Formats: sequence, structure tokens, C-alpha cells
Amino acid sequence: MNRRRALLAALLVGVGLSVGVVFLVTEYPLPTSHKDLPYLDIRVGDVPAGVPKFFLWNDVPFALVRTSGEMLDDLQAQTPHTWSQHPIPADRPAFFVYSLVSPVLGCVARHAPKGAFRFAPERLWQGGFYDPCHFAEWDYAGRAIRQYPDQGEWMRVADLDVPAFELRTPDTLRIHR
Repeated sequence: MNRRRALLAALLVGVGLSVGVVFLVTEYPLPTSHKDLPYLDIRVGDVPAGVPKFFLWNDVPFALVRTSGEMLDDLQAQTPHTWSQHPIPADRPAFFVYSLVSPVLGCVARHAPKGAFRFAPERLWQGGFYDPCHFAEWDYAGRAIRQYPDQGEWMRVADLDVPAFELRTPDTLRIHR
């Protein structure tokens, strides 16, 4: 009889703990499930020029790239080969920030450093990102690259999504919705 009671008590404790865990998980989100944060502060003091820093914000992958004079010159020269032809700002930004979710099919864009293989090898690749699910590439400014001069409008790709951001201190960049 005591053995049955002990078994029943253990079963009830186990069920109680399970219910408690289910309640805890559904009522109080775990640290890995993020609420929509209105902003995110990122330490940038130790980010080297030309090397992307990857992070998640509201469960979306992003990249931040610190620029250099050489990189900005290369990006300026690349403007005629982009779909949008958005120029590099005259104030020569210190950072570029963008979502890595491809506007084509929603795949996560992958980093391809300077000199890496690319879809259209006619021009020297200065570095940026490519869509592994679709024929698309973006430079470090997040602008979609037009791979071939005769590429038709039907292959046009949108630029990567850029959130609002500001340099709060020399070491902290804040990204806003």
C-alpha cells in the first residue's frame, strides 16, 4: 500500500511540475523569445572596417559594416552597376546597417568577402552579400547589384531593408524601428 501511495505521489508531483513548466513557458517568455524591441544598442568600438558584424534584432538577422575610405571609394565606383543607383552619401557614412532577409524569396543573405566567387565575375567583387536561393547580390551598402549590363528589368532586385539608426556615442550605434 505504501509503495502505491509513493508511486501515486511521484506521479502527481511529476504532473504538477509539468503543468507548472507549461504555465511558466506560456506566461513568461524565455530569454530566447524576444518581444518587439523598439531599439537595439550595439557596441561598435571594436568592429574593424570592412568586416560585417552579424546580430539578431526582433528575431531578424542583420549586418552592420564599418566603412573605410577605400571601401567608400569602391562603393561609389560601383553605383552605376546597382539597380537603384543610390549614390553613396557625400558625408561618407561610418556604418551601413541592413536586414539580411532577401527581398526576393526571404532567404538569409550570406556574406561574400572581397575577391570571393560571385555570380557575374566580369567585375572584381568588392565584397557584400548574396542570396543562396536566388540570383541576387548586394554590395556593402545594401544595394542590389546588376550583374550584367543587358540584364532585363524582370530580374531587378530590391535593395536590402535598412532600419533607421544613429551613432549615439563613438562606441554605440542605436537601431530604431
